[in-house]
Amino acid sequence: MITDGIHAFMARDWQRARDAKDAYWAERVARLGPIEAMRIAEELRRQAALQHPDWPDAASRRDDLQNHVRMTELFDRVDAARRS
Repeated sequence: MITDGIHAFMARDWQRARDAKDAYWAERVARLGPIEAMRIAEELRRQAALQHPDWPDAASRRDDLQNHVRMTELFDRVDAARRS
């Protein structure tokens, strides 16, 4: 029955799949270096642009900048706490 395939798909160990994917890419970047990391990022950017040609729009860029500012503030606080 078609639902058997759906149930099997949904019952997969998705955490194990994520862990395997993370390990694969970490090993690949460790072996091939930072240029490979940049190549991977560019491929992901191209894929996103194909799926969403208007990406990133002004609102996405603004939100991204706000997130980066917030993360910088948090890292600065952690750094200051380590120094005291």
